[in-house]
Amino acid sequence: MKKFILTKIIIIVLVLLPAVLFAQQKPPKYALVIGNGDYTGPGISRLANPVNDANDMAAALRDLGFTVDKVLNGSLDQMEKAIANLKTQLQKASNSYGFLFYAGHGVQAGGENYLIPVDANIPNEAALRIRALSVQIMLEDLNDANNDLNVVILDACRDNPFGWNRSGSRGLGQVSSQPAGSVIVYATSAGKTASDGAGRNGLFTGQLLKNIKTPGLEISEILRRTGADVYEVSNRQQIPAIYNQYFGIAYLGEAPNGGAAVQPSAPPAAGQTSVNSINGFVRINGGTFTMGNPDNEPDRYDNEGPQRQVTVSSFYIGKYEVTQKEYREVMGTNPSNFTGDDLPVENVNWFDAIQYCNRRSRLEGLTPAYTIIDETKITWNRRANGYRLPTEAEWEYACRAGTTTPFSTGNNITTNQANYAGTSPYNNNARGEYRQKTTPVGSFTPNDWGLYDMHGNVLEWCWDLYERYSNKEETDPEGPSSGMRRVLRGGAWNSVGRQTRSAYRWYYTPTARNSNYGFRLVRS
Repeated sequence: MKKFILTKIIIIVLVLLPAVLFAQQKPPKYALVIGNGDYTGPGISRLANPVNDANDMAAALRDLGFTVDKVLNGSLDQMEKAIANLKTQLQKASNSYGFLFYAGHGVQAGGENYLIPVDANIPNEAALRIRALSVQIMLEDLNDANNDLNVVILDACRDNPFGWNRSGSRGLGQVSSQPAGSVIVYATSAGKTASDGAGRNGLFTGQLLKNIKTPGLEISEILRRTGADVYEVSNRQQIPAIYNQYFGIAYLGEAPNGGAAVQPSAPPAAGQTSVNSINGFVRINGGTFTMGNPDNEPDRYDNEGPQRQVTVSSFYIGKYEVTQKEYREVMGTNPSNFTGDDLPVENVNWFDAIQYCNRRSRLEGLTPAYTIIDETKITWNRRANGYRLPTEAEWEYACRAGTTTPFSTGNNITTNQANYAGTSPYNNNARGEYRQKTTPVGSFTPNDWGLYDMHGNVLEWCWDLYERYSNKEETDPEGPSSGMRRVLRGGAWNSVGRQTRSAYRWYYTPTARNSNYGFRLVRS
């Protein structure tokens, strides 16, 4: 027997064009807002918030420059006609924005989602298919407008008025066929239910309204902040999920530069400072090197081998670790234990570093490298020109700078060459005179490729999940596809010498923060 559940749903569908056209012409913007709360159909409970949600969302969208069509307590015919009208408007201009918001009851049945009209008589699942609006059909309809992006947001509440639905699974099901160029956002994880909220608006809609009114936010940043706020306000009980197949940049209101999205800038030339970069980048020409340490290297850790041949493509890497000034200018906060504009930012976890990469990319008009679905699933678009973390292979290749010795400085290193704990590189217990804190980036001589602090100062997060090496030759390895811990490289201010070697590997959970955890940036 097929399972289904009735829920309240909030849906947003946003239809956009690639960022390259935004600079040429501002898009016309059309919105459809539907709020269904005064249900009259048998067995369907009334809802307090949807009409408020729809009215408040309509006002917010008008403030952002949208032409808004609003349907309150709509029948199936009214909903279908309004969606058809939105599609017609979007087809008039290829660069138009479309925004569809729905608040009301919804049903999951057999993995499909349906929106419930206020007058619907739905005694069983067979009636559901002809008396409710299919989310999948609605998406396909809007997709026919030939716009590049659909953003769909579903917010399911806890009530369940249909008696024939009581044995069904909880929550909404993931959209069965996700159109290309779409972002589908659940107010909570698939298969879970979300809170309806106790105030004027539903819990999710209240947070979305707050963020959609914040000036200068790109759509993915609006959704990221909304998800984080819902997670916090619900006392970590409601975890939104984002399923993203769109990699462009779009603003619902005015873009930060006055209305046109910034076109991506070209990568920096070799050895030159990148556009809007404080510390600058160095081009690292690709090549093949021996990754890891030989079995006979003194005080070698066993996870540093076996050695194998690895080829990396050319990339750009920051001369310095990301500073506190840079981090604060992008993120608005400074989590560091040791404070100073020129000190490396520390006490950041892996997720903090990923979010910094994306946010800075957007601020500079670059395509973000990462798609953050939730904290358990983050994907990397290798073709994106935005900032990212180095892979473990890229990091070691850049650190070695053509050397094969334990350090880029040779067989030994001293505290005159790097910020680490102790004077003996090969004695794990040796802690002599050392600085006991981070030092300003660039305080020591760079390696032969012009990179500073590759040994010591702070451990640097890499993209890779941790696993032990194989002995296979690899090209542009990205690490394993699953795991619980992320790699850090380079040693830190409180590391002994053996922990600052070029092949030294440390790893920890991506949520971990420490006063010796930092990062540096890379661009493809």
